[in-house]
Amino acid sequence: MKTTRPQLPGRPSRHLSTLLGAAALCALASSPAQATLINYQNFDNLSAFTLNGITQTINSSSQGVIGPSGARVLRLTNDYWSSGSAFLTNAFSLAADASFSSYFEFQFTGQKGGGADGIVFAVQTVANTAGGAGGGIGYQGLSPSVGVEFDNWNNGGGDGNNDNHAGININGDMNSVARADTLPAQFDDGGVFHAWVDYNGATDLLEVRLALSDTRPTAALMSHTVDLVTLLGTTDAFIGFTSGTGAAAANHDIRRWVFTGEFAPIDDPDDPVGPGNGTVPEPGSLALLSLGLLGVFGGLRRRALAT
Repeated sequence: MKTTRPQLPGRPSRHLSTLLGAAALCALASSPAQATLINYQNFDNLSAFTLNGITQTINSSSQGVIGPSGARVLRLTNDYWSSGSAFLTNAFSLAADASFSSYFEFQFTGQKGGGADGIVFAVQTVANTAGGAGGGIGYQGLSPSVGVEFDNWNNGGGDGNNDNHAGININGDMNSVARADTLPAQFDDGGVFHAWVDYNGATDLLEVRLALSDTRPTAALMSHTVDLVTLLGTTDAFIGFTSGTGAAAANHDIRRWVFTGEFAPIDDPDDPVGPGNGTVPEPGSLALLSLGLLGVFGGLRRRALAT
């Protein structure tokens, strides 16, 4: 006859402890995206993105293209009269206080007709869309949204009559609410630029920094106060990049990207640390992990009942 060792009061069985641990891991696997870090040091795998417009054509087989350095990049546009975008397919939760910090490295090469029209880092409510071409930089008309443009074409007064500027834009309007007309270098020179976009939901302050190295500048290049949740009308948003070209063009590349869902300026893009100390899994990974753990849970439960 098989005997069962009695359990001490208040002390769970080994099987039950394992079950509870599996359940905890399942809970972690389904936690909001803001609990982890988005960390793309290259773009070998684009499966987490929704690619729109010309961006989908350029980056085939869920991979970025080979960039000037030999690493794969997210190429947004590469020819005349086109627009495109790349947004994370899964919405990012801004439910706490809407804060975020982002760093990205970008480069414009292969200029045609003088080079145009740049890129926009955008936070909006739709993943599968791109805005206007040319001076619209793939962002024009995307509303509600906030965007940070890096523009290498002079479209007149709205651009400060400047073919090398940056701006903060609201609701798909290309007339920037804040603009910087003096930058560290010319975008069309083909150099590598480093940008930081930080939003503090406690103060509603959006700040943008730009440099020629990945050392984060102390002073902001430009800033703007905006209530992001009120602007978007939701606590879930899609994060990504847009680009557009017109009578001039260029290869508009994102070389790497780090994003975290808290106000935690990214000082070391090579080794970023976010609130979850990890990287957002590729699409399907969380579901597979959860299913696997549930399988373990079920198997262990049957073993526990059999003893």
